[in-house]
Amino acid sequence: MVSMLLNVVGGSSQRRDLVRDINLKEMSKALGCGQLQTGTGLNQEQSLQRPGDTRWGSHYKSLKSLVDMFPTIVQVLEIVEKDKKDWKIRDQSSNLLRHFQSFDFVFYLHLMLTILGITNILSLALQRKDQDIVNAIKCVRATRLQLDELRRKKWENLLDEVYEFCDKNDISKLEMEEEYIDPQKRRKKSGITNKHYYEVDCYNEIIDWLLQKLLSRFNETSSQLLVCSAVFSPRDSFHDFNLENLMSLAKLYPHDFDSGGLRDLRHELGLYISDVRDDERISNLQILAELSQRMVKTEKLDRYPMVYRLLKLVLVLPVVTATVERCFSAMKIVKTHLRNRIGDEYMGNSLICYVEKEQMMKVTNEAVVHRFMTMKDRRFDNDD
Repeated sequence: MVSMLLNVVGGSSQRRDLVRDINLKEMSKALGCGQLQTGTGLNQEQSLQRPGDTRWGSHYKSLKSLVDMFPTIVQVLEIVEKDKKDWKIRDQSSNLLRHFQSFDFVFYLHLMLTILGITNILSLALQRKDQDIVNAIKCVRATRLQLDELRRKKWENLLDEVYEFCDKNDISKLEMEEEYIDPQKRRKKSGITNKHYYEVDCYNEIIDWLLQKLLSRFNETSSQLLVCSAVFSPRDSFHDFNLENLMSLAKLYPHDFDSGGLRDLRHELGLYISDVRDDERISNLQILAELSQRMVKTEKLDRYPMVYRLLKLVLVLPVVTATVERCFSAMKIVKTHLRNRIGDEYMGNSLICYVEKEQMMKVTNEAVVHRFMTMKDRRFDNDD
């Protein structure tokens, strides 16, 4: 329904200008009544944010803008509803008005806005390329705790916000102790109250589902695996190095480290950390990929083979981060219906150019021209 609203309200430049003009009038009215304050950076021009397909943060921005501009949106829909030129848009506006001015919509709007507000920080943290695994896992645990607290203690707070929004925008409220009426089956008795439906069947069920998803995606084993692997980081001269955590990490790979291998690994790790901290060629590194490359160049992999084996296993873990998911998202943009016969090599090169935009900006036009001028296998027309 929100997507349909964005298509109706933002479907033409005339309606977008209408949104802007009405929003300015509402803002001027609020400033005159003292509901808004003036100042630098305040009361910036607002617009409806269109949500993306893959970024949950964009959905959060869409719902925030919808709440802030709700009176403006209602006025625009009322104007479009009276338009006699396009009966399809007129019917859509009428249905949207009926839906958006219902208690059911207001409840779900505030519920999703509350949930996405809690998970937005975690969503932004997991999208970072330079991921700090330890802080990311702590952010996951903090998000789960906040959601659990929301389920146990914040129902009344959410209901107060919904009632306040209904009073502000002249929307009919539902009494929680009255019998719930199913909009699809109005003549059939539901046997439950509005409080039971909205609190148990909606509020608790949605939060429980989300908690289960977070628990299955970031279970104790995977969290321990990521936290233990983070202590291998060479940042700040191996400041996070922890022997016991690395031994716990190795125990998660019984096929690579048997009892004898674990004993040898413990001895090697003690010598390894003393060696690399005193070696200027390694002590100033920042990421694990550089550490593995430098161990090969300095021939330390022959001196510490068990440590290097564990390091290789750790390097496999980043394939589950947001970088790979970002590549799959880019495929929807690169491989469109007009490019349905694109080859694997060409698609791979196009994805690299799209995903690694920062690196591609460093390539100059002169370098590209020189690259094509020095190519040996070039096609020539017969006229040439």
